[in-house]
Amino acid sequence: MRKSKLLAVLTATTMAMTMAVPMVMPADITGTTVMAEEKVTEGRCGDSATYSYDTDTKTLTINGTGEMWDDTGFAKSLGDTKTIVINKGITSIGSSSFCDLYRVEKVEIADTVSTIKSEAFNEINGTFVVPASVTKVETNAIRWAKKIVVQGDMKNYAYAALGNGADEIEVGGTADSLGYALAGVYEYDDFSVTISKNNTACKISNGCLMSADGKTVYYYVSGKNKVTIPDAVITIKPAAFYQKNIKDVTLGKNVKTIGEYAFYNSYVSKIITNSNLKTIGRCAFARTKLKEATLKSSVAIKPAAFESKVKIYSTKSLKKSKTVVTSAKITNKKVSVKFCKLAGAKGYQVQIKKGSKVYKYFTTKNSFNIKTPKALKGTYNVKFSYDLGKYTAKVEGKPAYVTVRPYKELKNKKKSYGKWSEKMILSK
Repeated sequence: MRKSKLLAVLTATTMAMTMAVPMVMPADITGTTVMAEEKVTEGRCGDSATYSYDTDTKTLTINGTGEMWDDTGFAKSLGDTKTIVINKGITSIGSSSFCDLYRVEKVEIADTVSTIKSEAFNEINGTFVVPASVTKVETNAIRWAKKIVVQGDMKNYAYAALGNGADEIEVGGTADSLGYALAGVYEYDDFSVTISKNNTACKISNGCLMSADGKTVYYYVSGKNKVTIPDAVITIKPAAFYQKNIKDVTLGKNVKTIGEYAFYNSYVSKIITNSNLKTIGRCAFARTKLKEATLKSSVAIKPAAFESKVKIYSTKSLKKSKTVVTSAKITNKKVSVKFCKLAGAKGYQVQIKKGSKVYKYFTTKNSFNIKTPKALKGTYNVKFSYDLGKYTAKVEGKPAYVTVRPYKELKNKKKSYGKWSEKMILSK
């Protein structure tokens, strides 16, 4: 009896002590604290960043320093949020941070933020202001905002950085990557690109948004289907005429560079070039209605600048002329190469080079298929895309490169060659 009574006393004492002393649990870095009296939800969203949500004002506030974490989903349960405030000290807004919030009417971003990562904001029912401090905006970082005001220079905005669905984009500085940023925007009748009142870096001329000195075309803002690039222009920026309803293009006499994807996926069927043109960027005229192009100078034509249906005419001799590779694909069975025809060429030499291995072939057509070389069978696994939405400069593995040069036959049956094309990556 004494033993059982002692056990009972010990058990009761232990239970009382357990209930009296709070249990210490490991800290959860993504955990939240709900303060009932103040109606505030709190938690961490970065190594040195925290968030707090006020249920009365429906305001989500980010405090702290440095970068926010990526893909944490901390805001998923805060669907009633109407205002987002990013306070001073935060330098980077993490990917998908606020992508689940659909009732946001106002966003305030401090001027310490320099990066807005992919899919950070999903839908803004009002105006979204990007402060001048922001230098990098990733793909789909800002989606479905009614109006987007970019206060600073646009130098590192990724493909479709400004998402889709906006009614107006207001530019506050230079606009080097505006074409990239708007590549995902669906342009309907009411869509517009405007310049801020205090913007002295840009102007609009001949339907083009361009630098104040007139030397650079950033973006085409007109609805006309014919465009003449002013003589003062030297550079057409990437994706400047992307998916535009233009048919005829006349280059001013001083245009030297046509950026990558400049007229990509547009309706261009005619282009008049000049004798000063030096570079046509990759995919500049891909997915257009263009069937021929006359080059009046020696031009560096980057991979897939034209479709293979385009015939290139050159005012230079064949020795100074070149074609462009439009596609270079490999399977375990065959290699397929396509390129543009060059007026005056009798045929073409195709070269595939991987490391020290070189394979050379001759063809009279601009569509070329061969059996995959034994050395590449089953071992070649390079994947690469030149498409605007999928392009990356990074190449995994050791790629093979394809180049093509034209030739004509001389009276002694020897071949006189033109220049090698720019090399294109052979990919699966």
